[in-house]
Amino acid sequence: MSGSACTLKCYDYSMPKKYTDEEYAALLPKKQVGTAVLLFNTKGELLIVKPDYKDGWLVPGGSADENESPLHCALRETKEELGLELTTLQLVGVYYAPKKGVYTDSLKFIYFGGVLNEDKIATIMLETEELEEYTFTATEDALPLLSSSLQKSLPKSLEAIKNNTVAYIE
Repeated sequence: MSGSACTLKCYDYSMPKKYTDEEYAALLPKKQVGTAVLLFNTKGELLIVKPDYKDGWLVPGGSADENESPLHCALRETKEELGLELTTLQLVGVYYAPKKGVYTDSLKFIYFGGVLNEDKIATIMLETEELEEYTFTATEDALPLLSSSLQKSLPKSLEAIKNNTVAYIE
């Protein structure tokens, strides 16, 4: 191409504005970060919880607080919701959800929390300010009860547990 005419989209490559860290940070997109923890009993049934603030069932987990890592969030939420102090979790999935209605796009980190024996299950103390009940159920029976994001991410996360991998789900 000769001369100054431009037939394709042209960009101004002159010196860009220099931003302060605060100005640049304000321009960056914000994403909600959440967690889900998959816990099973010795029969292989999934632990699900019934929230009192929305219809349907969920797995333990929740939104990360500011400056909180996804792992710490998952451990905290499991302790708050079930009274269970887990020490290790295995990352098995990362689920990306696009913006939907009033909700921003988000990333959900899905962890395998292990198999709970009867003694550990007996120590569950359900957090009653936001949860009505919990139960263990076969994963195929749980799927239609769960949110659409969990319906989409659970099968791939279960496969990741089986194969000792991490699934990325959109």
